[in-house]
Amino acid sequence: MAIVNRWYQILNLLVGQPYISFQSVQKQLGISQKTLLTTIDQLNDILDDDLHIKKQNNQLFLQVFNYSRLEDILSGSLRKESDFNSSGKRISYIIKRLLHSTDPILIDDLAEEIGVSRTTINKDLKQVKQLADNYQVTIIGKTNYGLSVMGDELQLRLFYCHNVYAYFDSTTLYPETELFLKEFYQNYQLPKNVQDLLSKVMAIMIFRLQQHHLLEKDIPYFSNDLKNSDIMEQLIFHIEMTYHISLSQYEQDFLSFPLNMQYIDNLPYQEVSTTYILDIFHEMISRSKKTIDFQINIEKLFIDIHMHLKFLLNRLVFHFQANDLFHGEIKEKYPLAYQLASDACTVLRDIFKYPIESSEISYLALYFEMGLREMKKDESIESRKIAIVCTTGRGTATMINRQIRRVIGNEITIDQYSEENFNPLQAEMYSAIFTTIPLKFQNISPPVIQLTNLFDDQWLRTRWEEISNWEYKRFEHVQFKFIRLDPQPDYLQYLLKMANYLEEANDVDQDFHTNILDRENKQSTIFGQNIAFPHTTHHKEKVTLLLGVLDETYVTPSESVDLIFMLAIPEQSTPSIEEELLVVYDDIFKIANNDEIKKELKTLKSTEAFLSLIKCKGVLK
Repeated sequence: MAIVNRWYQILNLLVGQPYISFQSVQKQLGISQKTLLTTIDQLNDILDDDLHIKKQNNQLFLQVFNYSRLEDILSGSLRKESDFNSSGKRISYIIKRLLHSTDPILIDDLAEEIGVSRTTINKDLKQVKQLADNYQVTIIGKTNYGLSVMGDELQLRLFYCHNVYAYFDSTTLYPETELFLKEFYQNYQLPKNVQDLLSKVMAIMIFRLQQHHLLEKDIPYFSNDLKNSDIMEQLIFHIEMTYHISLSQYEQDFLSFPLNMQYIDNLPYQEVSTTYILDIFHEMISRSKKTIDFQINIEKLFIDIHMHLKFLLNRLVFHFQANDLFHGEIKEKYPLAYQLASDACTVLRDIFKYPIESSEISYLALYFEMGLREMKKDESIESRKIAIVCTTGRGTATMINRQIRRVIGNEITIDQYSEENFNPLQAEMYSAIFTTIPLKFQNISPPVIQLTNLFDDQWLRTRWEEISNWEYKRFEHVQFKFIRLDPQPDYLQYLLKMANYLEEANDVDQDFHTNILDRENKQSTIFGQNIAFPHTTHHKEKVTLLLGVLDETYVTPSESVDLIFMLAIPEQSTPSIEEELLVVYDDIFKIANNDEIKKELKTLKSTEAFLSLIKCKGVLK
């Protein structure tokens, strides 16, 4: 990795969040501790006194003393200041020359211009061709004839925009345009990143039109919600009058895309009818349901998500994916929703022919999570009650009551008792019992929280979240079972052995094994990360989850499996069952992303050990 690109990776991580652990940065960059420390020292030298990366208590954070310098750097100034010792700058120069030239370019000429060997240029060209693949652009080379570039005009412009402007301001705008844009940006209060992109897009469009390279067709999957707006009319009028060119509707759409990739306040968006968005949405839901047949209000989800989906499609059309503000938090906190969003995004990957970043998957996962949680059984929050058991007098009890309400909220019903008046037989009616003393009553089902840090808001909030999780995971319709599996010739034999085990115990129908194998033949249930998740319905009233631990890892050329979670789901479901299933799904994908838990599960020998471990780890129990 070029050192300049590594600098930008570090800066982008630190700009996106106040603090990040040293190990997290090291992991994301894939470098050693020593290399990271050296890189940070080099970067701090370059930043002078305008910015400084500090390390404190194993946390990295960015101190900013000059925000203008930070904006310049994020716009690419460090790349522009680099020389041709940087492979990134050489690659950018090659792309620039290919798109500027009307004739094929000889490799020897490129080597002479840059001042490197022919061998170096050939290595750089391999990377140029790899970058070009993402835009369906082809680099053609013929012996003694030279190199040329071929591709759709839109993709050629984007190839240039993404890979040249980072290092070169090679297409310049007239001074009067610079003045016009300065006032234009102030009037509409556009974000700095949108300003920079719009200037680049305007420059590349004018440059290509002057070379007679025109867009001649609609831009697929792009929605221009600023068509015929005042802001676009101002831009179009200035360009046509200043540069004496005429902008077709195709060119106007291209010019507008920086303003249509995210919602910007003060812009007069007018929604354009886009039936294809609904079609794509339904295909995304269908793709997700092939993984897990989840229950969700599809109509409401589309209402909530359609604007986000429209901007997402616009971003993908132009190869601009959102920054990751979550840094893995969504995948960790909402593993089921993230998995469903990830499966849904395979539809977008197939359409646009390049990978969808985890940042975009995370944003979609938030919508899936909201939709899933709305399908929980309707249990009003007013019905939740807690008890305060206190022997220190009415004044103290009232103070405790107020503090708990301040942190938790006023919707909870709170009953106050002295220790003598508290009846353990009534404990079940409470979500939790807060007490200033250890209760003498044993075997009370709800959590008992001893108030040792009443005025520590974070402590009290954390305890309440634990209580909520405890209520959330009281499984009444799920039974957990365990089996170890000796080596089998193929994956289907593992599934057959597990299904037969459940059938013999009368936990499932006698034809359950047939349904499991039929489900597998339609789509593989091996999900990666050494996890498999076969699941289907049966006619019993209870959900059964059987964990199969393989004595030896099952390996094929493309996948491997250590743990098989086989799930039998009642055909006749209820809101309570659906609610508990969401928790089971969530925790299975949480386990899939936790190497420590997977390692411990592989050592288990019995159902009892399985139940003990999942209770200890706070998953599935």
